[in-house]
Amino acid sequence: MADEVKAGLSPQRRKRIKRLKKLIIIFLLLMILIPWGVCAFLGLKLYRTENDLTKANADRVKTEEELTSKNEKVAVLKEMVTLLSEDLDDYKDHIESLNLKEEKAPVPIITESENGIRDYKSPDGIKRIYLTFDDGPTPNTAKILDILEEYRVKATFFTIGNTSDEGQELYRRMIAGGHSLGIHSYTHKYGQIYASEEAYFEDFKRLSDYIYDVTGYRSRITRLPGGSSNTVSKVDMRSLIGQLHKDGIKVYDWNISGRDADGSDPKPDEIAANVLAGIEKFDTAVVLLHDGYDKANTVEALPLILDELIDREDVLILPITEDTPEILHIDTYQ
Repeated sequence: MADEVKAGLSPQRRKRIKRLKKLIIIFLLLMILIPWGVCAFLGLKLYRTENDLTKANADRVKTEEELTSKNEKVAVLKEMVTLLSEDLDDYKDHIESLNLKEEKAPVPIITESENGIRDYKSPDGIKRIYLTFDDGPTPNTAKILDILEEYRVKATFFTIGNTSDEGQELYRRMIAGGHSLGIHSYTHKYGQIYASEEAYFEDFKRLSDYIYDVTGYRSRITRLPGGSSNTVSKVDMRSLIGQLHKDGIKVYDWNISGRDADGSDPKPDEIAANVLAGIEKFDTAVVLLHDGYDKANTVEALPLILDELIDREDVLILPITEDTPEILHIDTYQ
């Protein structure tokens, strides 16, 4: 019957029905595929969104961590600024107190001590202490500089030649720390240095020029190896010192010794006792100590000395300058 009906349809009618069936099939396919496509699109979109959210969360966590770290650093810096400000205030107070003491200091009165070494008496009762260290720079010099920095004390270093990188850095550190850097000798070989006046000044110039090249500083103070009273020199020491004076160089022996280089190998407390006992005898005290390679006991003695002196109202600890009165073992005064 269906075939009869179909057979009765015109070709045009059959084409329309066939086309309609195709449209229905396409429509049904689209109704199936479109939701799947939408689901796939939304799934991909959701996946990307989740990735973006994960990344954003990770970035947020990282930002919070960086912010926390920066806040901690800012807090540390604030604390450092506070501490530095307090240190600066303390240092200003210390400098002001030193200046006040210096303003009150009268012209020193030259006297002679019981052992024939000149002293400079101050009627104001203020002792002026000059801590000096010979034979550096060495690793012990670095330790001494650390201690001096801790106590906020300046000292004087009569140095020898050290061409190592560490030695050059220590020369610069002395200057940067406000200490006085003096000439001792380049070689520290007595027989060579004191063979003649020319040999002495050749050695002196060698070290003076070397320190200048390293630091840009030209030292105008010196300590003769073995002191002006040494018995090794073949040179007339008065003539030598006179020439140094003509060249504008001040010469410093000492009137107090820690006895840390006399061969007795004193312990730290013995070195400190030697220094402290000597200080009581002089108003202008130039203290001889050593910072050579084998002077670990001197390093340990330094805090013992400073602990006894640092808070005394009648004591000023100063670096030697060109204005410091000379202390000499031999009489070269006119």
